[in-house]
Amino acid sequence: MNLSLAVGLGAIFAALFLVVVTVLGSRARAGQQRDLAGRIGRYGPRHGPGLVNDDRGAGAARKGGSVALDVTKRLMSPAAQQRLSARLELAAVPRKPAEWVLLGGCVAVVTAAAVSVLTDVYIGVPVGAVVGYLGMRMLLSFLIRRRRAAFAEQLPDLLQILASSLQSGFSLLQALDAAVREAAQPAGGEFTRALAEARLGADLEDCLQTIADRMASEDLRWTVMAIRIQRGIGGNLSEVLNTTVSTIRERGYLRRHVRALSAEGRLSAYVLVVLPVAVGVFLFLTEPRYMRPLYTTHVGELMLAGAVVLVIAGTALMRQMIKIEV
Repeated sequence: MNLSLAVGLGAIFAALFLVVVTVLGSRARAGQQRDLAGRIGRYGPRHGPGLVNDDRGAGAARKGGSVALDVTKRLMSPAAQQRLSARLELAAVPRKPAEWVLLGGCVAVVTAAAVSVLTDVYIGVPVGAVVGYLGMRMLLSFLIRRRRAAFAEQLPDLLQILASSLQSGFSLLQALDAAVREAAQPAGGEFTRALAEARLGADLEDCLQTIADRMASEDLRWTVMAIRIQRGIGGNLSEVLNTTVSTIRERGYLRRHVRALSAEGRLSAYVLVVLPVAVGVFLFLTEPRYMRPLYTTHVGELMLAGAVVLVIAGTALMRQMIKIEV
């Protein structure tokens, strides 16, 4: 009876997951068509990344799946929505906080139903909750890291264009505008944000510092510091930027060299982390009777919990061992 119930719930939750994904995908495409007033409003002094107006899609939100979205939005605190909205914007994910949380909840429920069919409900529910929360959080962190890495790769080329424009006689704002036109995403979008804020009256150095903090870019922080010093005491900004670009490229070369030298250690760490989990999943699927004592007896549950703790501790330890700052 429990197995049949689990199978039925799994099918229902899988269908619900597909419906929600479809609804959110259509809403995300519709949300990308923003008007000019909405774009300018995001750069105002009273508007932060988490304070974007959520009412513009209210009419569409009440058509198909809107009840779940409204309930999820009410359950989230304003501070949590603001933090999640900032992370989603940083990762360039076209979702609202309530949509992302609802999507994670669907992943958790489907995972819980699938694991409950294979093992037991008492195992499937916590596993589904962990997978839903950590999976969506890790995915968002991965997207943020990838976007920041792309920004770091594009930054030297953009600064080189900026220095060349300054040598041609452009002002700093004109040079930045010319560099933005040639830059790719995400660097182009981030510097476009700074340029828009500067045109609305904000200080350009403060706008660039905000970008450096958002993208966690030490190279851009050094560039902003050089611009501040040049504006304070004078000097040739184009030469300073050329020197900065050379330093950034040398550091990038050294970083890639160190990463290549440490590739063997990182691969060994990945194998050691994935191997026990993969073997456990394989035995759960091929020899369920052999693995059943792990989640049907108290001793087995203690052993399983200890194994999870040891894997997490080993992962943290190996991550610190292979992490090399350049």
